[in-house]
Amino acid sequence: MKELVGRVALGVAGLSFAPRDRSADLATIRSGLAAGTAILDTARAYAHVDKPLYGEELAAEAARGTSAIVGTKGGHSRTGATTWDADISAPRIRSDVETSLRVFGGERVDLYYLHRVDLAEQPVEEGVGALASLRDEGKVARIGLSNVGVAELERASTVARVDAVQNHHSAMGRESLEVLAWCEANDVPFFAYSPLRPAAAAPRLTAMADARGVSLQRLQLRALLASSPVLSVISGATRPQTVLDSLAAESEPWDEALETAYAEDLALVASAPPA
Repeated sequence: MKELVGRVALGVAGLSFAPRDRSADLATIRSGLAAGTAILDTARAYAHVDKPLYGEELAAEAARGTSAIVGTKGGHSRTGATTWDADISAPRIRSDVETSLRVFGGERVDLYYLHRVDLAEQPVEEGVGALASLRDEGKVARIGLSNVGVAELERASTVARVDAVQNHHSAMGRESLEVLAWCEANDVPFFAYSPLRPAAAAPRLTAMADARGVSLQRLQLRALLASSPVLSVISGATRPQTVLDSLAAESEPWDEALETAYAEDLALVASAPPA
C-alpha cells in the first residue's frame, strides 16, 4: 500500500456541506490532480441537505479520466440541516457501497471506510465483515476505518485485513498517537484529517515559515509527514493556490532546523496548562 503513504491527499468536505460555485470547486480539485494529487477523499456524509450524494458526485466528476485513488466513506449520512446518522450494519454498508459504485461509475471503489465507528451502535465486526464480503466480490479494493480506537482496530483485524485508517490528528495536537502507533506496528497507512492548528500553537514553526517565505500550513503538513513512515495527510484546501501550497509539503526539505523548531513547539504544547 505504498501508494497510500507519505502523500498529501485532497479532501472535498469543505466544498460539500453548503452551496458553492461548483465550477470553481471542480477547477480547484483538478488543479491538485494536475499538480500530482494522487488521492481524493470524500464521504456519503459530505452532502447538502437536498443533495445527499453531493460530495461523492463532486469527487467522481473531478477524478473522471484520471488515475487518482478515490477514498469514500459510508455508514454515516446527512439527515437534516444539523443532523447525521451512524449505522455500520451489514445491510446499510452494502447499500452505501452499491450507491457509491453508481456514483463513481466503476466496478469497484478504490478505498471504502466505515465513517463513524465511534458513533455507531453496531459492533465494528459487522461493518468490517460486510466490507470484507464486498472486497471478495470485487466491489471494494481496500477497507478503511475512520474515527476509530485501538480496541476497535484489534477487533476489526480478527475479521479482515484493514488497509487504511483515517483519524483526526493535527501537527500540534497529535490526537491519535496510540492509533498511529498501532498502524506503524501493523504497517497500515494512516490518514490524518484536520491536520492544522493556528499560529499561536506553533510559534517556532511560524517564525521559520516567515524566514523561509513559505506558509505555516506547509510546514505543519511537512512535520506530520516526517513524523511517521505510514502517515499521509488530508488537506481541506478550498482554493487552487492553497491546494498547490499543501502539495508542496511533500517536497519541502526536512532539515535539522525544521525538525528542531517542530520539537520545540511540541515541547511548548506539552508544557502548557490544560485549557
